[in-house]
Amino acid sequence: MSLKHLILAVVGARPSTGYEITKEFDEVAGFYWRATHQQVYRELATLAEAGLVRFKEVAQQGKPDKKVYTITAKGRRAFADWFREPPEAPRHADPLMIKFFAAELVGIEDLRAQLALAREHHAALLATYEAIAAQHYAEPVDTMPRWKKMIYLTLRLGITRERAWLSWADESERVLRA
Repeated sequence: MSLKHLILAVVGARPSTGYEITKEFDEVAGFYWRATHQQVYRELATLAEAGLVRFKEVAQQGKPDKKVYTITAKGRRAFADWFREPPEAPRHADPLMIKFFAAELVGIEDLRAQLALAREHHAALLATYEAIAAQHYAEPVDTMPRWKKMIYLTLRLGITRERAWLSWADESERVLRA
């Protein structure tokens, strides 16, 4: 998956400004994708140049004009072609795993400290995801509109991954203590 495809998905759902796209990433897609404002605006320029999106400038009082992006027919075709491709299995580069691999060079206590720091990060992510679920997805899943179910399912994957990671961290801590 690329930033290009995520942007096409957002503007394919509704016309959006670069700011709105970035906000959508932060609020909805943040549990599986991160992008800075600069990355989004750079990719929007590339997509517009390729004819996959177009924009309309909208005047604002007291502010610079804003660009509202929409997907083009060419963009919809490109997105549909990508969507139909089987996904590659994701690979996750985790520096902590290198530290586990090489812990004997430095020491188990240093590794345990690194594991504790990573655990704090994953616990915070889990708390964030659970707060999002409680705030935005409290109703029964079968009553949600389809679009909301799809987002909810990605959030559930994030929650499940973080719980699994924390379970692994607990097991690893027990092994390292022994």
